[in-house]
Amino acid sequence: MSTPILPPTLRELHRVRKHLRELKSEIDLGPRVQKIQEQKLANEKQAHADAHDAIGKLKLKIRDDEGTLKQVNGQLAKFEKQLNDAASPKEFEGKRSEIRQAQEKIAATEELILQQMEDLERKTADLPNADKQWADAQAEFAQSKIDAAERLERLLDDQKLNQTLLAELEAKLPADVKPQYDRLVRSYGPDALAGVDGRICQQCRTTITEQQRSELIGGKFLCCSKCGRGLYPV
Repeated sequence: MSTPILPPTLRELHRVRKHLRELKSEIDLGPRVQKIQEQKLANEKQAHADAHDAIGKLKLKIRDDEGTLKQVNGQLAKFEKQLNDAASPKEFEGKRSEIRQAQEKIAATEELILQQMEDLERKTADLPNADKQWADAQAEFAQSKIDAAERLERLLDDQKLNQTLLAELEAKLPADVKPQYDRLVRSYGPDALAGVDGRICQQCRTTITEQQRSELIGGKFLCCSKCGRGLYPV
């Protein structure tokens, strides 16, 4: 049986089902996006903690190296005293060698401490930036949760509205068409229907006959001979 309301009904059913599929994809995407935001926040938290820990570790290293410097200076003083008390040329040269090694170690340790103090000054000066970045990350995460909740609410409202519209449209289907339509939906889901542009099926690009196009426009329910979708004229 042909009915003039069938083509626009099928066209709208196809649109609504595809839109519902898109809505479901968007809704399902929400938890994955949330996990990404949570990981991003965790990374920022770790970076903030690392910035503070680096300063603490650097201060501890400087104290250790200052202790080493003090110890080597003590050894140098001891070696210099022993140099004066050397009993033989061999012992004298041995002490001179120990003194040179101590002096080289002192110079290297002093240079290292100087570099570490400059690094500490730089890291300390940059700490407010690290604190601000962490604060901004927390604020951004909090806002992302608010935005996500509002977006989910909009999507769910849209989904509910279109589910109601879908039921209303399906109720308009003729009794002899509804079983075929249901079978197609079970097989192909939102792609159960396909528009025909001119005489071309938009699902599989198969060409229908001019007679079939006339029948579609007149409201007859036809399926594509190749892809099996229910057809409607675009």
